[in-house]
Amino acid sequence: GEWRLVYGSEDVTRSSPFFWAFRRAFEGRADSIFAVTDGLPAKTIGEASQTIEGGRLVNRVAVEVYGVGRTVMTTTSRIEEPDVRAEQGEDGAPLDAEGGSDLALTVETTQAVGNRLPFVPDVVFPSEAVLGGSARVTMRVTYLDDDLRVVRNAGDGRRFVFP
Repeated sequence: GEWRLVYGSEDVTRSSPFFWAFRRAFEGRADSIFAVTDGLPAKTIGEASQTIEGGRLVNRVAVEVYGVGRTVMTTTSRIEEPDVRAEQGEDGAPLDAEGGSDLALTVETTQAVGNRLPFVPDVVFPSEAVLGGSARVTMRVTYLDDDLRVVRNAGDGRRFVFP
C-alpha cells in the first residue's frame, strides 16, 4: 500500500532507506555531510511517502528550491529475506526483541523524478552498486494495522510514522 509520512524523529528526507545506507557507508562522517545539505538556503521539503508492493519499497520525498524548481527524490529498495530467522509472529515475519517485525531492504537506485531543478541531472544513481554492503538496511516495523505504520531504522533507532 501507500503510506504518507506524518512524523519523523529527524529530517523528513531521512525516512528514505538511501540515507540509512549512506549513514552506514560513511559512518561518523554522514551527519556532517547532512548538515551541509540540510543548511542549503531557500529549499523546502514537501511530502514524503512510501509505497510497498511487488517486493519493493519505493520512497518519495518532494524537494523544492525557491525560484529554481522542484523534484521528487525517489529511492527504490528491494525487500529481502532477513539474514537470521528469529522468533516469528503470526504472519511469519521475524520479530525483534521488542516484538516488531524486521524488513530487510537493499537500496537499489535513487533518482530525481519529475525533475525541474537545473542542477540535478536526470540520471538513475546506482545506490546498490556504489554503497556495496552498506546498501542493505533493516526497517523495524514496531506497529502496523490497516491505518498506521510505525517504523524505525534498526541501525540507529530513529522513528517514522506513516498513516
